Amino acid sequence: MKAIKINQPVNLNSGISIPSGSIVIIGEGYASVKDVKEGLIPAQVATFLFVSETAIQEGKSPITDIADFNPVFAGLQLSVDAYQTKSAESLLIEAVETALVAVYGEENVEVITL
Repeated sequence: MKAIKINQPVNLNSGISIPSGSIVIIGEGYASVKDVKEGLIPAQVATFLFVSETAIQEGKSPITDIADFNPVFAGLQLSVDAYQTKSAESLLIEAVETALVAVYGEENVEVITL
């Protein structure tokens, strides 16, 4: 299974800090294929955020109920070409990775295999 690792602390407005090495896992995704515009498909992805890889391996629950961390990535776009040639997992991981890179920078976001 692929996941996304954030290699810097995530400091939230609520004062909560999630340590470097937190992991984002795709929960589910929705692509609105009927709403294609200019070769792009609108998409939304629900994710789970874990403190670390170890937390996942130990069966711990994801972080929940943090008011200023939204685990749903809305407004994502998938290219029609990629939609026709890539797996759903790859499409959704790439879309969320792109959104996270915009916030944390490319050097702080990496796709990993669990």
